[in-house]
Amino acid sequence: MSRSKPKAATKRARTRYKKRSQAVHLRIAVGGWVYVLLSIFVGIAAVRTGMPLMFILFGTMIGGLAFSAVLARGMLIGVTVHRELSQRAWQHETLNFGYSLRNLRKTPCMALTVQEVKPRGIEDSCGFCVYLPGRSLFRAGSRLEATHRGRISLEAIRLSTRFPFGLITFRRKVAQGESLVVWPAKGRLNANLLRHGATLTTSAQPGRLQGGQDEFFGLRDYRAGDNPRWVHWRRTAGRETPVVREMSHPLPETLFLCLDVELQTHADPLAIPDRERLLSFAATMIEGALTRGYHVGLALQCGESVKIISPGTGVGKRIDLLDALADVTNHNTLPFDDVLAKVPPKCLIHSHTLLVSNYPERMSTNHVMSLTRQSRYLEVLGPATLRQIFEDHPSVMREGGDAS
Repeated sequence: MSRSKPKAATKRARTRYKKRSQAVHLRIAVGGWVYVLLSIFVGIAAVRTGMPLMFILFGTMIGGLAFSAVLARGMLIGVTVHRELSQRAWQHETLNFGYSLRNLRKTPCMALTVQEVKPRGIEDSCGFCVYLPGRSLFRAGSRLEATHRGRISLEAIRLSTRFPFGLITFRRKVAQGESLVVWPAKGRLNANLLRHGATLTTSAQPGRLQGGQDEFFGLRDYRAGDNPRWVHWRRTAGRETPVVREMSHPLPETLFLCLDVELQTHADPLAIPDRERLLSFAATMIEGALTRGYHVGLALQCGESVKIISPGTGVGKRIDLLDALADVTNHNTLPFDDVLAKVPPKCLIHSHTLLVSNYPERMSTNHVMSLTRQSRYLEVLGPATLRQIFEDHPSVMREGGDAS
């Protein structure tokens, strides 16, 4: 008995879910209301006059409504829809995606419209399918633009049709939850902040990098253990001690960003737009550096803790870095000095370090000097410098800033 009850409850729950998923709602258009009023007038006239022709006309008009309702409901229930959407998008950039419509019936479906149900933080366009034959698959294209940075939840899809007469819109809501990570908008840099020039000197033998990466560095006296093949015989002639060639190869370029994403005050109307500009600058720098082959790392506040991503390259590292920027909220209470104090020295070896803060005057001089000694280059960027070297995305500039 105890086992049959859970099975019965599960079966009832599935039945209720199936009924909800197949529920079709209608919305009468302006033309539909006119049609209904005309039908009422025809029905009243038929009752008053008693003319058979009026009754036939009234029955035909009501039958047309019933026929359209039965036909539209059958089409919407017989179609399954699946969203084909990328998991990540850039803020204020158009993302093309699609809906897969599969007709499970033998009869065709026509004039189907697909759109998101009450999306928050995005502006989307609807997909449209004119004709979907029976037992076939169709992909309807659509577009969206994410207007807010962060994680956006898409909850359901609305499948609708106004076929055959266009008087009533029949809708069916298909629950399909999905999360979309929106990265900060990319802007434009007016200055080249990426520096080059670090090299590592090898011994008198080729470096580990192949394909012509090693370069001639200089000559030095022969030491025990050197490879005789690297003796420079022309310079050795007439000398008592042999001379060997010393080679070097470029080190991987490293960019490490330390971001101050703490909001000092929520009352300041410019606090959130300045923070969003800082995040957009960081996203632009990360994308540009990774494109040029840099190893990129990141350190920033994450609530009451510090989030540190060690320098690296590749698709996975790119997703980790930009996702960290997308996940920044207004609840970061940790001072920026705590972030600087917890940056591991191994992340700063041979790195170009950028300290980006809207409040650079609050940074501890001791922390900055410590990071300067550990880094190859170090620069501090404040809000005034950011406004000079960085331009926001045109959509953000038109809106006058973005508060997420």
